[in-house]
Amino acid sequence: MVKDSLVVEETAKSRRWRDDENWDPDWIQYTFTAWGQCLQPSCKQRFAISGTGGVGPEVGEEGEMQWDDYFSPAACHPMPSIIDLPNKCPDNVKQQLESAFALFWSHPEACAGRIRVALELLMDHVGVPRKKTDSKGKEYPFDLHARIDFYSSLNIEAGTQLMALKWFGNTGSHGGEVSKTDLLDAFEILEHTLVEIIDKRAEKVALLAKKLTQKHSKKKK
Repeated sequence: MVKDSLVVEETAKSRRWRDDENWDPDWIQYTFTAWGQCLQPSCKQRFAISGTGGVGPEVGEEGEMQWDDYFSPAACHPMPSIIDLPNKCPDNVKQQLESAFALFWSHPEACAGRIRVALELLMDHVGVPRKKTDSKGKEYPFDLHARIDFYSSLNIEAGTQLMALKWFGNTGSHGGEVSKTDLLDAFEILEHTLVEIIDKRAEKVALLAKKLTQKHSKKKK
């Protein structure tokens, strides 16, 4: 947060509610704006934050009940990246994930759906076709589940991770409930999987290990 950048307003409806004889502080509703700033010295990008808030009961240091303000972001612009993307990440995959980042606060289900679209484009990048041809020469769609299954035969670990993300993306695309905690878990899995697939880190490490083994195993046992 940029110091002293938080601006809070109580909504008109909330102010009217104060005239009710049953009014309690937890009826209060806020809207707010604020500014954040990236802590990386090479960046220092500022971003605008807006959202809602209210007042809720909290237990104080001495066990007493007290009322405290709370705030929940609804949007950030420009939205910071939630995960690091590989330098060689395809532009169309990157664009979908940047859209997912932007939807994180305002629409978790749509955010999960963007992750699913990014998986389709990732399968394009690694050469898994979107259509197959049957024995009679007729083309039929190769859905994402089948595409990931096919990729799993080449890279079972990454394929298993992609399938978990696919099921999660389906939940968002079909209107199921998606929590922000689930989204952060999905992004953590995706960050690891993108590195493995695009940078082929495991393959590179395996080659280095093989090189060391060939060089040193003959010297002594």
